Amino acid sequence: HRLAGKQTNGFSKIRWQGVFFFLSMLVYLLVRLIGIEQFPIYFFSDEANQSLHAIDLVHENFREEGKELLPTYFVNGGQYNLSTSVYIQIIPTLLFGKHIWVTRATAVLFSLLAALGVGLFMQHVFGRKAGWLAILLLSLMPAWFLHSRTAFETALAVSFYAMLLYCYGLYRYRHPRWLAGAALFAALTFYSYSPAQMVVGVTLLALLVSDLRYHWQQRRYVLLALGLGLLLLLPYMRFLINHP
Repeated sequence: HRLAGKQTNGFSKIRWQGVFFFLSMLVYLLVRLIGIEQFPIYFFSDEANQSLHAIDLVHENFREEGKELLPTYFVNGGQYNLSTSVYIQIIPTLLFGKHIWVTRATAVLFSLLAALGVGLFMQHVFGRKAGWLAILLLSLMPAWFLHSRTAFETALAVSFYAMLLYCYGLYRYRHPRWLAGAALFAALTFYSYSPAQMVVGVTLLALLVSDLRYHWQQRRYVLLALGLGLLLLLPYMRFLINHP
């Protein structure tokens, strides 16, 4: 009876932690979606460009100006610096049209990855049962509150970067197969925001050096992740060739 009581209490605690985690994610989402058109008070051209490029891409049969199929980058302000943020807007814009709330809400939904990555990192890597508190803390940060309610590429890059760190943490402390997930989110971060290219490069170099012995022990998984990374780098190589 004592053993059964302990198991029941343990299960109850896990269940309530899951409930708190879900409610924290819900709070995060509502705090960002309520009044999405009213704040921030501006709707910047860099936000609108995401949806406009998405519609143009569909009208051009997924070719940039009728030429390059599924372009790696799109022109914004005379520079090629839009990529992932355009592609995520295609389906929502086709379904609901060109509206401020559609463009921003799409970005908000992807920013859930940041909250998810932070909360799960605290739980599964740091071993803190109340990982949901990290989600609420992230939700309260003024800078993130502002950026996560816009469609700027910055928030998208941060969201993918959070998942990159989470997957790497799982690779380091749970199972090496998660390195493939880290490689995928590293690529998504790389393509989502041009300054993130340097951030990803420095991060991968730092993680390589700091955990070199562990990487050697898991070299089979490292080689697989490296192969995936090189495959994900092909669109960037094509871009450099087509736009030297």
